[in-house]
Amino acid sequence: MMRKSALSLLVVAATVANAETNKLAPIQIFDSKNTLQETPGSGVVISKENLEETTPLSTQDALRKVPGIQAIETEGYGFYPRITVRGLGSDMSRKVLLLEDGAPVALGPYTDPSAYYSSPIERMESIEVLKGSGTLRFGPSTIGGAINSITRQAPATPGGRVQISSGSQDYQNFFGEYGGTWGEKTANLSVLRKEGDGWRNMPFELTDTMLKAGTAIGEKQFVSIKATHYDMQGRHTYQGLTAAEYDDDHTFNRAVNDKMFIKRSSVDLNHDLELGARTNLKTLAYWNTAQRDWWRQNYSFNAGTGQNQLGTTADGRLRSFDVYGVDSRLLHRTEVAGLKNEIEFGVRYHQEKMENLRVRAKGVRNYSTDGGFTNADYINGKREDDERTAQALALFLEDKIHFTDKLVVVPGVRVETYKQERDINLFRIAANNFARNESSKVSNTEIVPGIGTTYRLTQDVQLFAGVHKGFAPPRVQDAIANDGDAVDLKAERSTNYEIGVRGRHARGNFEATAFRLDFTNQIITQSESGGAGSQSTNAGDTLNQGIELGGDVFLGKGFTLAGNYTWLESAKLTSKRIIGGKNRDGNRLTYAPEHLVNLRLLYTKDKFYGNVGMSHVAEQYADLENTNDESANGRVGKIPSFTIFDLNLGYKVEKNVRLFAAVRNLLDKKYIASRAPEGIFPGMGRMGEVGLEYQF
Repeated sequence: MMRKSALSLLVVAATVANAETNKLAPIQIFDSKNTLQETPGSGVVISKENLEETTPLSTQDALRKVPGIQAIETEGYGFYPRITVRGLGSDMSRKVLLLEDGAPVALGPYTDPSAYYSSPIERMESIEVLKGSGTLRFGPSTIGGAINSITRQAPATPGGRVQISSGSQDYQNFFGEYGGTWGEKTANLSVLRKEGDGWRNMPFELTDTMLKAGTAIGEKQFVSIKATHYDMQGRHTYQGLTAAEYDDDHTFNRAVNDKMFIKRSSVDLNHDLELGARTNLKTLAYWNTAQRDWWRQNYSFNAGTGQNQLGTTADGRLRSFDVYGVDSRLLHRTEVAGLKNEIEFGVRYHQEKMENLRVRAKGVRNYSTDGGFTNADYINGKREDDERTAQALALFLEDKIHFTDKLVVVPGVRVETYKQERDINLFRIAANNFARNESSKVSNTEIVPGIGTTYRLTQDVQLFAGVHKGFAPPRVQDAIANDGDAVDLKAERSTNYEIGVRGRHARGNFEATAFRLDFTNQIITQSESGGAGSQSTNAGDTLNQGIELGGDVFLGKGFTLAGNYTWLESAKLTSKRIIGGKNRDGNRLTYAPEHLVNLRLLYTKDKFYGNVGMSHVAEQYADLENTNDESANGRVGKIPSFTIFDLNLGYKVEKNVRLFAAVRNLLDKKYIASRAPEGIFPGMGRMGEVGLEYQF
């Protein structure tokens, strides 16, 4: 079991269950009609077995060992994923599409795709990652790829599972689920509760529930519903450490009054209709609503002491989101000119609204608006009050053409048109200067073509290659400035190339991929990269290219060695455009380390399993000026390389009882994970966890 799960994560050998046993997640990246092995691009499936054996704290934690992916820490527990794919997306995962059962999970995919919500890993059965050709079937923001978390399915025989664990930093986790199949009906319910003191004295508590139910309608239809509710609050802060604070005590958190409140509810309706032996129609209707309130105490940097100094006031950044859409896909298998074709046509309508408020709090520990406060920067307690909306219509067409038993060519095209609008009721531009009752609209249509191919060199070895256009729309607040004027800000566009080989050998599996992402309009902030604040701009041409290697080998006597290596040879600006008076041509992009290495030694025997892993991240830049020397406030300067180790153990006491333990950052390595948003965020120190799982 250990060896099999290692293959699923580190190479590409996993096969997803067919549609007959996976009806409640009808839109997947890799399903029975579009398997990973037939995909003309690099992809990974993190299996249920691997999630069990590595005990990740979050989806971000699970993804950090996938080739080409770097997961940047902020608060240590992965509540707000900062996932970079091949050097893209350090700004809150904005350049990668995050999905759950095919539905977008970003609070505002077009209005603000920042990842302030992450699907709890405890209720996931597997995670699909696609970085190459094939992302045309999904959108928006797939320049870096698409990541789809698949929720756990109800078992064939009614039963349940209870998992409890406890660990360092007073971490407590309870997860329970029950479900089953009764004739043509299936259902499962899960409940998650976890809390802790948090890394750097940032306590949190989270409750999450999910209900899924479905039924067959005759022999050719299946309908299902999934409802979720997520409620998290944590004393999480935007404020990092200064250089002096990090040197003195990297576990320190001055902003103990900062607090985040997130609530999110969602409903997905799925319909699967078989229109004959060769045709299938899948439709997903999704809706979610969310409230993200972040209260932050104001502060300033004291150059004399080298420390941050808290102010006597606090502001709330209050955002609410409403998102809904319909995604329908028709798959038809036919023969054209004697060639086998699998033609897929899809259409998706998407609409969302975001309401944004920035208000003055009644006090640093009172998380409510002071409606009576007015000065040069606030009117009746408000500094910002605006509404942002987006509408999008996308169509895609893809055809998998089998020229021979060995050669498959997959051409495709996606057309996406979207409109964005910003209505400003009140927005401070400068002291005693407010924008009022301003409104502006922008619209755009993108045609995104691509083509890929696979060739079976031998029974066990396959070549793949692909080229496709990528695009990501700007956020509404970037496309429409704070004074209500539309900004000449183009969508990010790229041409993405991939070529690779994957296969099996006598003792394991392997994959090697070369990639090139050639941008024309990459969006950056005009000030400190990833920090708060300034209007964004198109930086011009950028280039990301490199090589990914992955594989595993069975060593014998229960041991398997698995690993991957990413060489990001180039991740640089190639434009001579002057921004803010500075020429950054040739500079390396932020949070784009040249080398990423993951190794894991696995052992399994009878009822016992164990594995020790190593992750290495090379040095990185925190700003586009590629500043080497660290600033006193900690926001800029090179981020040194670091290597961390982790340990996982498990023992099956009985068939339905499992004991497990995990130690993250085994050697308690002190390292800088990020210098954004505002200062140094240290990686989480050693964290141990022990637990018990009982199945019934």
